[in-house]
Amino acid sequence: MLSEQVIIAGAGPVGLTVAEILSQKGISVVVLEKDDLPGKEWRASTFHSATMELLEPFGIADELLKVGLKADRIQYRDRQTGLYAEFDCNLLSNDTKYPFRLQCPQSTYVRIVYDRVKQRDSIDVRFHTKVVSFEQDDDGVTVTVEGPEGEYTLRGAFLLGADGARSTVRHQLGVKFEGYTLEERFLLVGTSKPFDIYLKDIAYVNYVSDPDEFLFILRVPDAWRLLWPVPPSVPDDVALDEAYIQSKFQAALHTSDTFPIIEHMIYRVHQRVSEKFYRGRVILLGDAAHVNSPLGGLGLNSGIHDAVDLSHRLLRIFESDGENIVPELETYANVRRAVAVNYVRSISEKNTKVMTEKNEEDRLRLQREMAEIAADPERAYKWLLNSSLLLSVREQGIGERPSASHV
Repeated sequence: MLSEQVIIAGAGPVGLTVAEILSQKGISVVVLEKDDLPGKEWRASTFHSATMELLEPFGIADELLKVGLKADRIQYRDRQTGLYAEFDCNLLSNDTKYPFRLQCPQSTYVRIVYDRVKQRDSIDVRFHTKVVSFEQDDDGVTVTVEGPEGEYTLRGAFLLGADGARSTVRHQLGVKFEGYTLEERFLLVGTSKPFDIYLKDIAYVNYVSDPDEFLFILRVPDAWRLLWPVPPSVPDDVALDEAYIQSKFQAALHTSDTFPIIEHMIYRVHQRVSEKFYRGRVILLGDAAHVNSPLGGLGLNSGIHDAVDLSHRLLRIFESDGENIVPELETYANVRRAVAVNYVRSISEKNTKVMTEKNEEDRLRLQREMAEIAADPERAYKWLLNSSLLLSVREQGIGERPSASHV
């Protein structure tokens, strides 16, 4: 008899999404979080159309809509010459009831989902608790954990590694995390002062090209955010200095005004995909399985897609008392790895290229190409279909039953 308990490492957006979906169907879940609170990460802030659709059946999309901002325009700008391409998300109106990007910090999403899961008796969230090691057999996984009371073991049908880019679960599995790390770091800063008084026609989502220092400007509830690259020659303490940050805001917005800083963080950027997404009954998802540049707003979204896809499969596995474990997990691994490589990484790398190209001729060519796509409704529609991840869901599916092409 298959044990109806799932152990999840990581109480971030991905782990909590799986916990919420499984618990709605009566599956017992233990969530292990090494910190004292659910995932506090706030830098991700975009929820795409496809993600809203996937969250709708579980009641999460409606709660997000109450707190998020609808961004129905996406702008590409040049730091010197201004706007050169604008995409109208309303072109997707016939495809989705969510023809926009919903702007909402990741931390808000985590709070929403955690408020739901902590009301369920079938979910046990344990803070200050981390995975130390695990052993698996044909019937399940025995996980050694370390918590406030010391070391002890838990037994479950599956262990899910949703414990981030430095995943202990992935490390314990011994699988490679293939890819590269960008040389520069990114600095993300939020302010309560509005940007639209400086850039009158600015949208809520803006990619700003520049060969020396590109910018990413976006709006979330209660803040405008500015992201820029920090060169290797600039130490973290200098990049985080108040004067340095103010100078960047002033240069970006062409003003001598000062800005109240309400949030800031510096971080490294990676493009990596795990060589395997599962072994036996241990499964990777979210940043533990793939990480990418934020220039596309796809990391959080693809992680949530992992969570929804895997949840459907686990529910079918429990319904069949474990008879279909291998085909379901093999399909999950093949589909989600294909999405990470062929959609997520491709989109984020193209966005990074158009924003950072240093060769003047190539930079102008990329801008012209982007402008031509945006100006053509049919091409713009296809671009939006891809960048919203609606195309990946259509072509690859979410949680679909195994077929010969996927296994």
